[in-house]
Amino acid sequence: MKALLEHADEIPVTLVMALAYVTLSILTNPFQPSSEQLYHYGWLQPALAADGEAWRMLSCAFLHGGIVHLAFNTAMLLSIGPTLERFFGSLRFALLYVVSALGASIGVCLLYGVFDPVVGGSGALFGMLGALVALNMRSGRHLFSFLEFEGPRRLLGMIAANLVIGWLLPFISNTAHIAGLVAGFGLTFLALARPRESSRSLWHWRIATAALSASFLFASLVPVTRYDWLHQQAKVADPSLQPALRRAAAMARTGHASVSDGEAAGAAIVFDLEFAQMRGG
Repeated sequence: MKALLEHADEIPVTLVMALAYVTLSILTNPFQPSSEQLYHYGWLQPALAADGEAWRMLSCAFLHGGIVHLAFNTAMLLSIGPTLERFFGSLRFALLYVVSALGASIGVCLLYGVFDPVVGGSGALFGMLGALVALNMRSGRHLFSFLEFEGPRRLLGMIAANLVIGWLLPFISNTAHIAGLVAGFGLTFLALARPRESSRSLWHWRIATAALSASFLFASLVPVTRYDWLHQQAKVADPSLQPALRRAAAMARTGHASVSDGEAAGAAIVFDLEFAQMRGG
């Protein structure tokens, strides 16, 4: 097993990810990908993730919305990835990407509209930036001594500049960027980077963070107060429970304290049309 892990740790993960970016871009038409293609290959919509397609929370981190999007994210991956991969090793670097991508997707699922689609690896790439910040914090005399050096200050400036760009451009998801940044920082600070001094409290923070992350993931996949999830549950529930679930879905959508069975049935038709449109691109 140890030999197998050593061989796995030699896989050029950054190159594999870049190839995945390019391959999926070719499959979805790199110049003008259609909604149908992006849906088929794994874009993320919160309603889809809650409807049994949790794999989209990771697949969306390898899809891109056009050649400019692909070129920017691939260049960023190739500029940051090799350094982190050499430092962490291939397996831990791959873990960083996956956790950052999932963190970005959780942010989208919790805060976006249920039918809003998201694609792109930038949330995971921001996780790498968060990892760099965590490494700098762990390597100094104290957590903020890295601010004495120009390189780390430029890193923070680059992060801030990219967040400002995301705030100015409506088609960029700053939600995914910030969530990925936090996920990558947290994983590196608590687990991947060795502290200068061991501390028992670190394990407490690790357990608490893991529990909080698991609860966020559960809330993304089983959003029990969200109308799209309630509507989908009504369709597969026991017939005796369906009217109550339909009413709950209609109340969640409208914000009304109560609805009639007729209003709930009408809302269910609208929900079915929305789901059909979503799946049809």
